[in-house]
Amino acid sequence: MSCDRALLLLLLLAVAPLTAEAQPSPYKRYRTLDTEHFHVHVPVGLELEGRVAGAAAERAYGQLAKELRPPRGPIDLVVTDDADYSNGYATPIPNNRIVVFATPPVESNSLRLNEDWLALVITHELTHIFHLDRADGLWGVAQHIFGRAPGLFPNSYGPSWLTEGLAVYYESRLTPGGRLKDAEHKMFARSAALENRLPQLNELSLGSAIFPGGTIAYAYGSLFVDYLSRARGDTTIAHLVDAQSRQLIPWRMNHASSSAFGISFDDAFRAWRDSVQRTVGAATAPLDGWRELTHHGYYAQDPRWLNDSTLVYASNDGRTTSAEYILGLNGDRSRLGRRNSLGPNIPLANGGLLFAQLEFTSPSEVRSDLYVERGGKQRRLTKGQRLVQPDVRKDGTIVAVQLAATRTRLILLDSNGRAQRRLRDGSSDETWSDPRWSPDGNLIAAVHRAHGGSFTLEIIDYATGESRVVERGPWLISSPAWSANSGAVYYVSEEFGIPSLMRATAVAGGRVPMQRVGEGNGIFSPDVSPSGNQLAAVTLRADGYHVGVAGELRPAGPILRPPADAPVIESEHLAAGEYHRYSPWRSALPMYWNPILEDAPNGGLRLGATTSGHDVISRHIYELSAATTTKGTYPTASLVYRYAGLRRPLFDFAISQDYTREASLKNGGTTDVVGNLLRRTQSTSLGGTFVHARVRTYASLSFGGGVERRKFMTDPVGLLKQLDPSFAREYQYPSVYLAGQWGNTQRPTLSISAEDGVSLAFTARGRTRSDSVSERASASVIGTAALFKSLDLPGYAHHVIALRLAGGYADRRAASSLSVGGTSGGTIQIIPTYTVGEGRRTFGVRGFESGSVFGTRAATATLEYRAPLGLGGRGIGSLPFFFDRSSVSAFVDAGIAGCGAAPLNPGVCAPSRFLDQAIASTGAELVLSAAIFDWDAPQKLRAGFAVPVAGRALVGAKRVSVYAAYGLSF
Repeated sequence: MSCDRALLLLLLLAVAPLTAEAQPSPYKRYRTLDTEHFHVHVPVGLELEGRVAGAAAERAYGQLAKELRPPRGPIDLVVTDDADYSNGYATPIPNNRIVVFATPPVESNSLRLNEDWLALVITHELTHIFHLDRADGLWGVAQHIFGRAPGLFPNSYGPSWLTEGLAVYYESRLTPGGRLKDAEHKMFARSAALENRLPQLNELSLGSAIFPGGTIAYAYGSLFVDYLSRARGDTTIAHLVDAQSRQLIPWRMNHASSSAFGISFDDAFRAWRDSVQRTVGAATAPLDGWRELTHHGYYAQDPRWLNDSTLVYASNDGRTTSAEYILGLNGDRSRLGRRNSLGPNIPLANGGLLFAQLEFTSPSEVRSDLYVERGGKQRRLTKGQRLVQPDVRKDGTIVAVQLAATRTRLILLDSNGRAQRRLRDGSSDETWSDPRWSPDGNLIAAVHRAHGGSFTLEIIDYATGESRVVERGPWLISSPAWSANSGAVYYVSEEFGIPSLMRATAVAGGRVPMQRVGEGNGIFSPDVSPSGNQLAAVTLRADGYHVGVAGELRPAGPILRPPADAPVIESEHLAAGEYHRYSPWRSALPMYWNPILEDAPNGGLRLGATTSGHDVISRHIYELSAATTTKGTYPTASLVYRYAGLRRPLFDFAISQDYTREASLKNGGTTDVVGNLLRRTQSTSLGGTFVHARVRTYASLSFGGGVERRKFMTDPVGLLKQLDPSFAREYQYPSVYLAGQWGNTQRPTLSISAEDGVSLAFTARGRTRSDSVSERASASVIGTAALFKSLDLPGYAHHVIALRLAGGYADRRAASSLSVGGTSGGTIQIIPTYTVGEGRRTFGVRGFESGSVFGTRAATATLEYRAPLGLGGRGIGSLPFFFDRSSVSAFVDAGIAGCGAAPLNPGVCAPSRFLDQAIASTGAELVLSAAIFDWDAPQKLRAGFAVPVAGRALVGAKRVSVYAAYGLSF
């Protein structure tokens, strides 16, 4: 690996755009608790949560071990509190690892039904480890030889609907909660069946953009696995995992299904679809007089009345990024402003809206805070306070939910976001949510969930702090909303298996069901109009959630029983043992190797191995390779290492040695080859990167330097003295670089490319030769700018006009050229160590060969018109293929290269007739987003043609060039 290649790799790692996805903060101080099967790692301050997680993990391990074969070796479990959303993930590579975010799911109805949040999420993620760790038959033999290499886990080749379906199935079977006991997954299937839109099996992909997006794999996968378990016996699930793990061709899912269940997945899924379709009955409105006001589908949440004729609601309609909208009762809507998170927007008495949204507060932490929007401008009220679900009283006093690890509390703040007092605290695995002020400002309705999964609807007196329970049960209770006169509370209950609108009096115990949607498909987020004559709410359809309104609410008849007594709740189990200091080295050790087999520079073969690794919190990340020829000569090696143990910057180090063949040596003036001229390149580089992460923007600044050493030699030895004396010297090339990147482009769910933003980047490099600094010092700078503008024209997504400009300059002492031409794209790794694709070109011009013109100055411009073509969302039969979407684009490319006066290295510039002469082309492309040999990770593939319109004769380009590429051009 040359110094330039090492610097480039470090630079690509450093400036990759970031999104609102948190990872465990590698710069925090961690401690480790060892249990029988787990190493539990927590940052200092989360020791209690680590003990709870350790006990829950051991309990889940014991339960799963009765169902499936246990995984190999101990499991690393990281419990972190770095994100204000509920999630977790698991991987068997490089060893079995689980990461759990401890924030409780107060904003995710599908996860709120649980006895213990950590127990639920750990059971789900541990199922992945039990499932994916398996490698039988030839796969097991291969792992004995190569170790835990990424491509040697057969069950990881399966579709996500099976991987996630199994995890949801076991989370629901082995714990009192789980998404199969919650209503949401069943409602997805029911709403689709009511409109005859139940998906086919090959539509269940994590990569699907069609509602409900990637959730389709979780929902339908879990319902289908549960159906197979009930129809064929729960022991057959283990047989399926066994059959899948020993298949030589891992994509033969119907074969594995037939082995385990006696029926193919395709046939079984058709039977399940038919059974659902037969049982749904007819569609009914959620409320009498119901009128739907929205028609876009996807996500519509939390309507709030501005006045008796106007609502505001949060939406992500797929075509645009998440935003808040004004909605009239005639269905007209207008966009108010972008939102980082969906959630309630509360109208303020003096105008504006109060809302909560996510934002990065450090490179690895994503926090939710309060904001106010007025006149199209957003003002942040709090920073790092972890606040969600706000509501505001007429005098500006705010009540909100404050998040913490495994718990939440209710707090009161003034109108400027300054905390006043805690209204309710939460202990471990206890949550408060959905607070709402009564119209008179005297009472607050809120939902309380205790450890064990018991929910209560409580009314809290603001003045005294006393509360009264008006409803209690082991079912999900959510979304309280007050009647206009503060005398009653409407709320949503899942007691009857489907979200139903209920009504409870605010002055005494007991409850009166307002409307039970027994034959509809659920109701969410109710809100009563100021006059009390109308109620707005959200319901679910096949294409997503819709806002609607109803009037003349008529109770179905009173049920005058008092709330049930509070259940006796068993305290949380805690893992025993002593914490000790976290050590990264055990988990960072190499766990696999991939072979290197390539041509050697002196003929024959070069053999070696490559590996990589990182510790469980990714403080240390590395990639290592080494090889030598079959003769044992000319060894090569490289190491790329990143240290992320500081908050800022990230440090990157690379060192390598490589041999390349420069030329064949011939005997005198004959054609007889007597040997090879080889060049040994040794390079070392060190860099740092400052990352400024935001949800809507990304920015980074990288700096570094390195030294490259070059030495020439011959094979066989002894020929060097017959060459020019310059080949007998060793050369050193110190270099430095500075690079930056900034962008604010948007990517809506259905988008075909980046939209409505700018992406800027620059790289400046300086290089010299240590023995002749004044004569050999050189500098270069390259900058790019890309601009994107969406057009709201017909199609499943916006049309986009995209413009890219690139320019570069190197001084007269440059050792390498800036080359213009070629098709820009990306690369894709087919199998480990084998990558296809030409990669990103700074100065690409389609229709011309790479390096058609080159020099010390270069500039290119590209203008593209991108239009959506078709939205697929399905595969082909049972093949490992998923067609996501397609688009077309028309483009114009142009480029030019020039050269400064008297370059010291004439070879860096093209012949003079090529310099300062423009080359240009026009053409069109078909862009296909599809997963190939996979069901869940669509990649962009391009096929196009380019017609040179300037410079074709100059460089000998074809009249028409047809090409294929991977990834977008920019």
